Amino acid sequence: MFQVDLSPELNTELETRRQQALSAAKSLIQILKQKFGATEAFICGSLAGDSPWHWHSDLDLAVRGMSKDDVWDAYSAIEDVAPDWLDVDIIPLEFAPQYLVDRILSKTPMPEHKYLALKIHIEDEMRSLEDTVKILNELLPQKETIPRAAFTPAIASYIADFYNGCERISERVAVYLDGGIPKSKDWHFELLKQVAEPGGDNRPPLWSGALLLELSEYRKFRHLTRHIYKVELRAERVIALAQNVPAIFNQIKLAVKTFSLWLEEKGDGVDDFD
Repeated sequence: MFQVDLSPELNTELETRRQQALSAAKSLIQILKQKFGATEAFICGSLAGDSPWHWHSDLDLAVRGMSKDDVWDAYSAIEDVAPDWLDVDIIPLEFAPQYLVDRILSKTPMPEHKYLALKIHIEDEMRSLEDTVKILNELLPQKETIPRAAFTPAIASYIADFYNGCERISERVAVYLDGGIPKSKDWHFELLKQVAEPGGDNRPPLWSGALLLELSEYRKFRHLTRHIYKVELRAERVIALAQNVPAIFNQIKLAVKTFSLWLEEKGDGVDDFD
C-alpha cells in the first residue's frame, strides 16, 4: 500500500479516517448490490492502496450491472451512510473509459516506484483533461444556436471540470512528494501555491510563471460556480475563459512533459515507495 510520511499524530488521524472510510465502503457495497442491482462492487483508488490515502481522498467504488439511472439514484442513498467529510465516487465499469477500467482491474499494473506511479496517475488525469477540452471546443461554435440559458451553465461546468483536473494533478504531486495537501480552510489556493514552488524530494515546480496566474483565475471561477447560480454568470466572461482553455492546456502539456521527464529520471533505480 502506498503511504505518506507524516508525524505519528497525523498518521493516527489519517488512519482513523481510513478505517471509517473502509467501514462506510462495506455498508455501501451491500446497498449497491441489494438495492441498485450491482452484480459486483469493490473498492478501488487510494482506499484500495492504488495511491496514497490522504486528507482529501475520495472513496472510489467500481461497480458492474448498474445502469446510469441506477448510479444516479444510488448517490441519494450514499448521503445516509458515508461520513460528511467523505466524497464517494461510483464508477460503472461498463461506461468508464477503457484505460481507467484496465487500471482498476490491474490489467495495466501500476509501477512499484512512487515516481513512475505518479507519472502514470498524471497521464491518466491528462487524458481526462483532453476529453474536457475536446468537448469545450465542440460546444463553443454553437454559442449562437444554443439558448444562452443553457449554453452558459454548460460551458461553465466544463470550465470547472477543467480546473478540477488541474487540481487533481496538483493533489497527486503534493501527496506523493510533499507529504500531503494543505489542511487550511483555503487549501485550494494554498495547494496551487505549494506545487508552484520546489517541493519534496527536491522536485521542481509543477506550475510556474504565467501559467500559475492563469490557473489561479480558473480556480477563482470554479469557486464562483460553486457559490452562485450558474444563470447569474456573465456569459461574456464564461465564453472568454472557455476560449482560452486550449491555449492554457497547451501550456499545461508542456509543464507536465517537463515534470514527467524529471519523474522518469528519479524513477531509474530508486527503491520502492514502501
